[in-house]
Amino acid sequence: VIIVTSLHRDYLPSSWTMFSPTFVDIGIFIGTIGFFFVLFLLYARTFPVIAQAEVKSILKSSGDKYKKTTSNE
Repeated sequence: VIIVTSLHRDYLPSSWTMFSPTFVDIGIFIGTIGFFFVLFLLYARTFPVIAQAEVKSILKSSGDKYKKTTSNE
């Protein structure tokens, strides 16, 4: 049996204060969000989203070339 005690309060009553973030804590938090969005936007620029309906309509309008590529022969 694993019993997990609460990490919200310490065992000493003198340590029961609310956490207030410092500028370093806030900077790390904002930096991680910014880093995520930079990587996300770089990914979106490198691999843009292409709708499958548009690709299928372009392939169908190409005629015989589309039928040759989709056959299982």
